[in-house]
Amino acid sequence: MTPDFEAAPDPQSAEPVGDPTLIRIRSDLAALRRLGKQYDTVSGGDTEGVLRLVTPWLPVAEGRLQAAEGSPADQARWRSLIDEVHTRSDAGFVTANSAARRLLRELAEAFLPGPSVREIADRVRRGIADGVLPPGTLLSRLRILADAGLTPASGTRVDLALQDLAADGLVVVRHSNQVLVAGRKTCDQVTIAADLLRALVSTGIYPLMSSLPGQQDLSRLLAAERPIVSRALHRLHEEGYLSVQPSRRAVVRPVPPVPVSGPPTLEDLVGRLRRAAPSGTNLDRASLRKSCRRAKTWQHRRSAPDAESLREVRQSLVAAAADLLPLAARRHPDDPDAHAVLGYTVTAALHDWPAEREIEVWRLACVATAVLDVLDLAGAAA
Repeated sequence: MTPDFEAAPDPQSAEPVGDPTLIRIRSDLAALRRLGKQYDTVSGGDTEGVLRLVTPWLPVAEGRLQAAEGSPADQARWRSLIDEVHTRSDAGFVTANSAARRLLRELAEAFLPGPSVREIADRVRRGIADGVLPPGTLLSRLRILADAGLTPASGTRVDLALQDLAADGLVVVRHSNQVLVAGRKTCDQVTIAADLLRALVSTGIYPLMSSLPGQQDLSRLLAAERPIVSRALHRLHEEGYLSVQPSRRAVVRPVPPVPVSGPPTLEDLVGRLRRAAPSGTNLDRASLRKSCRRAKTWQHRRSAPDAESLREVRQSLVAAAADLLPLAARRHPDDPDAHAVLGYTVTAALHDWPAEREIEVWRLACVATAVLDVLDLAGAAA
C-alpha cells in the first residue's frame, strides 16, 4: 500500500510531446546520435559539434540542480551529470558524446509532467509517519509511479526518492533491490558513519593526502547503504577533513581542521587489541566465522540480541583480530592498502563503543566484515 498522490496528472493526457523544450532536447539527442554514427577511429569525431549541442543545456541543468533543493540524491544526480560534461569535454569524442547524451536524456525525463523527486519522497515519508506504511511494508516502485501519475520513463525519480528515504533511515534497500519500510528509527546512521570515518582520518589510518576506498567498498565496510556513505563523506567534506569530487575517491585533505596523528605502527595496533582482548577466547576459525555470521545477520535483520550474546560475539571478534593482525602484516609488509585494512579493523573494534543496542549491532557488523578481510589477508598462515 502506498499513499495516494493528490491531483496526479494523467501521463496519457498530458501530451509532453508538445512541450517546446522537450522537442528541442529530443532533437539535439537525435543530432548527438547522428554524430555518433558518423564517428570512425581514423578521422575521429566531431567533438566541437558535441559541445555546441550540449553547452546551451548546461544552464538548464544548473537550474534543475537548484530546483532539486531538499533532495540530496537529486542534487547529486545533476551535479554529477554537469561535472561529467565539463570534465569529459577534453577526453575525446566518444566520452564527450556519451556524457552529453546522458545529460540530455535526464533533462528529457525531467521535463515530463509529474511530481519531483522531493515530492515523491515527501509523500512516502508522510505515509510512513501516518502509519499507512508500517514497518516491513514492501514498497513497489511501479505502484509509486502509478500513484504519482508517472510512466516507467520516470523511474529515475522514484529511485532517487528511495535513496533519500534510505539515507534518512526510513526504508531499507536490500541486495535483491527490494525496498522495505524500516523499523523505528533510533539512530542517525549518517552521523554514526561520519563519526567512524572521522576517527579513521584523525588517528592516521587514512593519512594526509591518501585516498579512501571507493563508495561501494566503504558501503561494505560500514555495513551501510551507499546513500548513507555518500552523505557521511559529504559531511566530512563540509567539515574540512576530506575532498569529495564526483566519480572519484574521497581524499584526505593536506590540512584538516584539527591536528591528526601519523599512521600508527603495527605494534601499536596489535598492542591496543591485545589489551582489549579477553583471555581464554576460542580462536578456532570455524567459531570465528560463526561469530561473524551472527553479527552480520543481526544487522541485516535489524535484530535486537540480548546483551550477553552481543558481549560474547564482540569478545570473539576482538580476540580474533588481535591474533590475525600480525599474521596478515607479515604477508603484506609493504602494502599500504593492507595496512589500512588492519587499521580500520582496530578502529572499528575499539573506537567509542556506544550504549545504544542498535548502534552496537551496527558496529559489530562493521567489525565482522573487517575481521573477515584480515582473515583473507592472513591466508594460509591463519
